[in-house]
Amino acid sequence: MCCRLPSRCWAGCLFCKRKAPARWAKSFRRSCVFWFGLLAVLGVINIIHEPSVLMAINPYYAVHLLIELGWHGFLIMGAVVLAITGAEACTPIWDNFGLKPIRYAWFSFVFPALLLNYFGQGALLIGHPDAIQNPFYLLAPTWALYPLLFLSTLATVIASQAVISGAFSVTRQAIQLGYCPRMNILHTSGEEMGQVYVPAVNWLLMVSVFRAGTQL
Repeated sequence: MCCRLPSRCWAGCLFCKRKAPARWAKSFRRSCVFWFGLLAVLGVINIIHEPSVLMAINPYYAVHLLIELGWHGFLIMGAVVLAITGAEACTPIWDNFGLKPIRYAWFSFVFPALLLNYFGQGALLIGHPDAIQNPFYLLAPTWALYPLLFLSTLATVIASQAVISGAFSVTRQAIQLGYCPRMNILHTSGEEMGQVYVPAVNWLLMVSVFRAGTQL
């Protein structure tokens, strides 16, 4: 049942993608602001308890760790790269919002919030090494576990919407450049030129999700 839940959430996103995109965007905007604000707050609370974690800003410790671990350090670097790959979701939707809004949102709000949260997780592990089992959810008090789990699920749904929109935008650009066969493209906004819906890609993603969900 738990393995099917992500697939059902994704399928629901695909099914509702065609309906009321403007209202979806407005609600997602508020949810994203609240989510990243919460990440920053959770991080700051734990940094206050272990402010020594801020010494990690010094690149000396990173270089020393890589030298000490040798080739095993590349595994750590892989985890670091994986932590920032979510930013790639912004790339295919530049035509929806433009480069400057995404750049301003990232450097002025999203990146500082994520950085504070990662520092907070490090601070938590310094004081409680046993929290390595799940440092993110253990940032919050016990009573806040389920609300945080709900918000995490909502954030995942919003992130999936960005990926879906990116697939539509990339497909439209590929068609315009002649790299993809022509498909039916629907413009879902009378104000934003970049907000499009490609039915063929939408249903292809849905089929792919169900095929992957059965192997989870």
